[in-house]
Amino acid sequence: MAFRELKPERAAAGSSLRTVNASVQSAWAAQRRKRIKNSLWWALPMIVVCGIIGSAMTRRGYFGVGFAVLVGLALADVAYTKPGHVSLAGRRASGEAATARAIKPLRFQGFTALHDRRLAANAVSGIPPVDIEHLLIGPAGVFLLDSKNWTSGPAPQMIGNKLFVGMDDRESTLKRLDLEAQNLTSALGRSLPYGVKVEPVLVVHAKDLQPTPRFLEGVTILLPDQLIPTFSKMRQVMTATQAAKLAGTLDTLLPTRTGDKAIRK
Repeated sequence: MAFRELKPERAAAGSSLRTVNASVQSAWAAQRRKRIKNSLWWALPMIVVCGIIGSAMTRRGYFGVGFAVLVGLALADVAYTKPGHVSLAGRRASGEAATARAIKPLRFQGFTALHDRRLAANAVSGIPPVDIEHLLIGPAGVFLLDSKNWTSGPAPQMIGNKLFVGMDDRESTLKRLDLEAQNLTSALGRSLPYGVKVEPVLVVHAKDLQPTPRFLEGVTILLPDQLIPTFSKMRQVMTATQAAKLAGTLDTLLPTRTGDKAIRK
């Protein structure tokens, strides 16, 4: 059964986050330009004064010029350094796109991927909305994949039965993903084959994370290069034909995500 990326005209993986990121970047750039313009009245005189002081203290004019240049560079660095929240959406979108590339070879094994979808609020009574980065449907079942791009900043690590990023315990991240998979199972219950539920998978993009694969708080934790061998070895719960039919049904039930909620770390 050939792999199908359903509805190719729709948004690709991470597209809604890229839209959010573009908006955040644009707003930050406009704010930065305004801040720089409003700071010129005191920044330029301060640079000149620093140069004069440097020259006077060392009796070397070139030292004063060099000192003034360093002060100017320091101020420019402060002005152009992006706050953490500005680049967060971009990193998330990059992680989602990388996960989409990592699972693409599974098309040869009868899997179909739905990217950037949403179970809308009130779509099913009593079920809260669920944002879906990737929903992977294949002979091995239905899997809700969530990406974490931790390639920069504090490194992720396993300490006992806990997942940490730096010293930040990510138990809540795992529990949230497990709950979202349960909610999605409840919402799609009648469409899913008997005994099949949505399984949560956390895909961690990092330089290293050992030991993985790992099962914590109901969630399977994998590195991108572990996706193919892990899914390839799973027991089949439906045929490739049944999986393709199910993917078509879920494609209809889960609309493309056109916006994004508050950014989660």
